[in-house]
Amino acid sequence: MSKDKEKNQLSLSDPQFFHLRTQQLITPVSLKNIATAFVVGKNNFAALDGITCYTLEVWEECMRLPHWHPNASELGYVISGQIEVITWRSPGESAVFTLGPGMCWFIPKGALHSLNNIGKEHAKLLVGFGHEQPDDMDLPVAFNGVPVPVRDAYTSPHVELRKWSGVTSNPLFGRFPFDPTINKVLTASPYGFDLAKVTPLFNDPALGSVIWGVKSNWNILEDMSMLRAILKPGVARDLIWYPDVGTLYVVAQGSGQFNIIVANTEARAFDIALYDYIYVPMGIPHTFINTSINTPAQQDLEMIAFFTNANPQPEVSLSVSTAFFPENIRNAALNNDGLENKTGAPLKHLNFTEASPYLVRVRK
Repeated sequence: MSKDKEKNQLSLSDPQFFHLRTQQLITPVSLKNIATAFVVGKNNFAALDGITCYTLEVWEECMRLPHWHPNASELGYVISGQIEVITWRSPGESAVFTLGPGMCWFIPKGALHSLNNIGKEHAKLLVGFGHEQPDDMDLPVAFNGVPVPVRDAYTSPHVELRKWSGVTSNPLFGRFPFDPTINKVLTASPYGFDLAKVTPLFNDPALGSVIWGVKSNWNILEDMSMLRAILKPGVARDLIWYPDVGTLYVVAQGSGQFNIIVANTEARAFDIALYDYIYVPMGIPHTFINTSINTPAQQDLEMIAFFTNANPQPEVSLSVSTAFFPENIRNAALNNDGLENKTGAPLKHLNFTEASPYLVRVRK
């Protein structure tokens, strides 16, 4: 076995391989007083498979330039601020709409679009993609490649367009003069989605909430979908796995600990912070905890999960799935055949249910 293959196998068996400490390990793309972006892909987070996410902070009256992704759908989430989304897929599928905190947008593969900060504060955005290395094609780059005879055919004679020479590399961001009158032409669009209008999967003021946007409640989706989990201090996500999708988690607010259970490896929790990425492959059990209880920095932990399918199967809860088996099989598996050779019923006090508890209080 080559050293490279051996090193890769060792990495895959280490839960830390699936965790990216974004703000510590990646130099962001930063344009002074315009925007900051952490651009994450297969080249700087090797665990990714079929999905990624960029975290953006866009200043007032600045924008993600009009662009499209030839190889990826886009699914975004507004952490804070207010943005205007302009999208053009065809004459019958164009839209202009605004989004605020907790709202989402979807852009089909190949559709031209821009994200414009029309609010009075920095817009903090998570932009997920249905590919681990999404291609960006910006409008300025595309126009710069138009041959002069074709430019002449557009508006000939047009001296300025004929002589115009633009960029050849993707600038990502730029300024724009916000015109409030454009709000008069805003239209409702199926490409925008408000999580507040969806019935949560789970909601408890003392514990937090879990809600998702998937094909069944947001029919426009293709290739990918998302979930938001908000955990109060001292609360954990039920230990789960997804049977048919990979999942990319991004920390949108707060901090905590994450645990991925990898076969033949001792489970070790690792700390997570703002904008950290955790990729969990299909079928891998995992859980996370808001550890900020009894600390001066106590706050909610907000996790956004992007799935590699528009209509994923529901999560599988370890507690619920374990309860499915008869008691004699559970006890035998955890004791005798589990090679621990212990006596007693380790799960006898577990409050078995038929549905995932989603969030649970961590006992201290």
